[in-house]
Amino acid sequence: MKITRRTDYAIHLIAELAERPNRCHGLRALAADHGVTYAFARTVQQGLLKAGIIKASRGVNGGIRLARPPEEITVLEVFEAAQNPLDEAFAVSDAAWCSCEGASCMTGKVWDAAQEALRAQLAGVTIRQML
Repeated sequence: MKITRRTDYAIHLIAELAERPNRCHGLRALAADHGVTYAFARTVQQGLLKAGIIKASRGVNGGIRLARPPEEITVLEVFEAAQNPLDEAFAVSDAAWCSCEGASCMTGKVWDAAQEALRAQLAGVTIRQML
């Protein structure tokens, strides 16, 4: 499994929003602060908006902010909003090198257990806990 730059940036972005939750943050300024392009920040923003993790407002005092308190947002949610569902990110049976066929796969149980352990870890950590 690979953690993408998009996922890492999304977690840092959400953490920054959580540190000042009562204020709207301009995406352009946040992108500059994190050394990413505005276009890249917009793609990350779209996933977070779609997942209901952040909300956006337009206008002079507009920007983005958390849609929910940071203690209600898990790292798993941010991961999946930025990258893709964990099941897809961890898929072994779809790999070209995998010759597993259902229950007869001797390594399948190990990979399934590893995926569930990772899911539990990411779902068990909130943005508030990270701060």
